[in-house]
Amino acid sequence: MRLRILFCCIFVSLQAKAADVALVDGDLGQAVLFSNRGLCYAVLPNHVSKDKSRVTLAVPAPAALGAGEIFWRSPEIDLAVAFVEGDVASRCIVPFTDLTSDLSARLQSTESGMIKAVHFDGQFFDRIGAALIDVDDNFVTVRITDAGVDAEVMQGLSGAMLSVGGQIAGIAIDAGNTAEARFLRMDRISAIIGSTFRDQAHPSQKAIDGFRITGGTGGVSSVTTLEPSSLSEPWITPWTGKPMVFEVTLSNDRLVQINRIVMTSLLSETVTPARQIFLEVDRGLPGNAFWRRIATPDMSPTGVFETFTGGTVARRLRISINDVWYPERPLRIDSLLVE
Repeated sequence: MRLRILFCCIFVSLQAKAADVALVDGDLGQAVLFSNRGLCYAVLPNHVSKDKSRVTLAVPAPAALGAGEIFWRSPEIDLAVAFVEGDVASRCIVPFTDLTSDLSARLQSTESGMIKAVHFDGQFFDRIGAALIDVDDNFVTVRITDAGVDAEVMQGLSGAMLSVGGQIAGIAIDAGNTAEARFLRMDRISAIIGSTFRDQAHPSQKAIDGFRITGGTGGVSSVTTLEPSSLSEPWITPWTGKPMVFEVTLSNDRLVQINRIVMTSLLSETVTPARQIFLEVDRGLPGNAFWRRIATPDMSPTGVFETFTGGTVARRLRISINDVWYPERPLRIDSLLVE
């Protein structure tokens, strides 16, 4: 459901401590972030992930990017849960235990709430007044009430967070008619997904096979084709003239040694290899990033980039592509090796 403003709206930029909603895959929907036992998760409508196993996540103020790997989903309930990696993980400040309280008394005694969502490619938080017009054991239906705002609830707002009396009350699942939306209650969500943290394995419990791509611009969902566990398809994306950055996670909980980094591009007259490449390594542990630049050569016009690090240690690697050899062509990267 996209919130389309027809006349005017005031955007409120929130501080990082309130950043508990993320934009999914550019503009497909929203996800509510929370923590459990020190790890970061996102809950979102199943239809927003469109049956994909990986989604990109973005939050503003200050901007941060990351990736979510869906490890539980229920198409019948239209609900999914993702394990979150990348810089977005630092914004998971709401503990899961805060989401388990029975909301019945609060919802029956309160007539209004606030809808919170991320818009404009993850650059703004919106906080929009809403009147509670119907409450049952599973859902809350609301109507937008902001004065001076004529809005339609459309695709793009799915997964937005409803708060009532300062407490998270639900996530948007679908729309009824103009300016109305239905939210699945958060106490109902917590009851449904609570057992997954005991019974369901998620990516943090799996050994990382080489690396995972967990954040960045240029579409993380497409850059993941370079992962060792993928189908090893090339990453081809239009070159916009702006730097493209993606993040590689080597380990979730420890530093690992990096000796060599290699990228290759298969040349043709329709694509371009990268040119100017910057590398940064994160030598900090989760929640305490410590990024440092390492010296690198350019990728050659024959499509080969290779650098030796001297055995540096890192938990994450950030790769920035700042220029290409043929700017009028799409960028192509066929392989990435980190060893």
